[in-house]
Amino acid sequence: MAGEIYFSNLTGKLDWGPIVDQLLRLRSLPLERMAREGNQLRVKQESLSKLANSINAFNNLFSNLSVDDLFKSKSANSSNTNVLTATATTETPNVTLNLSVTQLSSKEVRLSKGGVSNLGSSITWSAFTITYKKGPNPEDVETFTVEGGSGTLRDLVDRINQSAGSKIVASVFYDGSQYRLMLSEKDEALSTVETDADTGTYAISTSGLVIGGQSDLDDTPLQQAKNAKVQIGTTTVQRPTNRIENVLPGLTLELKATGDATVSIRDDYSKVKNFFADFVAKYNAVIKQVNEMTDKDKGLFQGDQIITGVKNSLAGMLDPLFRYGVVSYNEDGTLTFNSSAVDELANKDPQELRRLVESIKINYGSYLERAKTDFQSFINDYKSRIDRLTQDMARFQEQLLREEQRLKLEFSKVEMFMNQAQETIERIKDFIITLSEMQGGKRR
Repeated sequence: MAGEIYFSNLTGKLDWGPIVDQLLRLRSLPLERMAREGNQLRVKQESLSKLANSINAFNNLFSNLSVDDLFKSKSANSSNTNVLTATATTETPNVTLNLSVTQLSSKEVRLSKGGVSNLGSSITWSAFTITYKKGPNPEDVETFTVEGGSGTLRDLVDRINQSAGSKIVASVFYDGSQYRLMLSEKDEALSTVETDADTGTYAISTSGLVIGGQSDLDDTPLQQAKNAKVQIGTTTVQRPTNRIENVLPGLTLELKATGDATVSIRDDYSKVKNFFADFVAKYNAVIKQVNEMTDKDKGLFQGDQIITGVKNSLAGMLDPLFRYGVVSYNEDGTLTFNSSAVDELANKDPQELRRLVESIKINYGSYLERAKTDFQSFINDYKSRIDRLTQDMARFQEQLLREEQRLKLEFSKVEMFMNQAQETIERIKDFIITLSEMQGGKRR
């Protein structure tokens, strides 16, 4: 009965355990063969999965590829990056500009006329206004009211920053003899006004500010507000910051110092070169996996035409790249990328370079899409075979368990029979001896 436990040689008459073990060992040989076959199928499936992953990664290079995007990039080169740097977008025309940076931008910084000799000194101030002039027109102003109060100079600084901090930054400045209120622009990009003390033009001004008995701000700024200025031919371009945008569509200049520089805008083929570098890397990943799978000593797919066919098919589409020297062939079937060949073709015939990329995308993209589907089918087939084999092994193991129970039962019966037979023999012997003694015989 299933689930019963049988002990070998329980009576000491028959040690049948090794016999059953040997019988089961012989009958389990097909199970061992199926286990070996299953392990080999799993190793092959894993190897196929690695190849499929390499093919999928290669295919993604083309499925996500926009040839237009590769050829839209522009580069802007500055002949003197100490003076300025430049960046361009796809909208920037290909031109060369001779530029002269005549002035860098700066924030206006002004000091109060009055001050205190000790930061801990107590001061009192009446309500006053701060005006921030953002442009040349009368309406281009923003006014902030600071409420009256008392405290230290730092308290006044805090009060100003609370009221006008969106445009004006207040702090304390020590001129060597006294502490004075300092007001500066928070962001020079917010105002195009340039300081002109002669005409009384300031970005920052106050009305009603009194510190140490002196009113408002010093006429001579600590630092003047200046716009950045760049001379292009007879035209002067100015901006409130050292970042000058859209002198040409999409062109941005970052000014570093006054001086001269030449900016050249041209088509940028770095994305194209990156594409070919990525192409070679993903191509090589597939080839290396194929080489490993078909290795004459250790390959699991030696002579498999489907696997070797991948290598042959990929190599068969390389002629256009060989023609222009974009790649070179290595002994193991992998490729080496020659970026200088892309530069040469881009300078000589950019349209031909574009056609080359388009043809590579069409040819490899179509093949890899099919290969992706085919190899997934192969992997699924291996999985089905493994599943069927696993089920067969499970059924066979159940049979072996039943067979083990049957053998143990039979041999335990044999052992019991032998034990009973021996007991019967002993009883007969005892009976004969007893009978002999009853008849006057002697025990021998």
